Amino acid sequence: MGLVLALTVASAALAHHRVLRGRAYYYSSQYVGQTMACGGRYQHDKMVAAHRTLPCGTRLRVKNVRNGRRVTVTVKDRGPFGDDDFILDLSRGAAKKLRFVRAGTARVRAVVLHN
Repeated sequence: MGLVLALTVASAALAHHRVLRGRAYYYSSQYVGQTMACGGRYQHDKMVAAHRTLPCGTRLRVKNVRNGRRVTVTVKDRGPFGDDDFILDLSRGAAKKLRFVRAGTARVRAVVLHN
């Protein structure tokens, strides 16, 4: 009975997670060392992201839908601005783990873990 209850609670919690779908860019190396909107300086090897409206500190599990690779990032900046199909800017380190550095962009699915 306890396991069934735990699984039901876990399923209910997952149902409340916000899912984002769209495309992601990654930050150019020209931004290394620049101050991010949420504080701190951009470091290309950190697992960080920019989103237009999610609160600073929000953690996201991002999946490259083409190859299934996943990474967890923290929102530390604002963007991307312009094309509404682009939902995230990711650090180069995150883009490497998702394997889309060469392509420059990727179709992604991001789940809000907490904010």
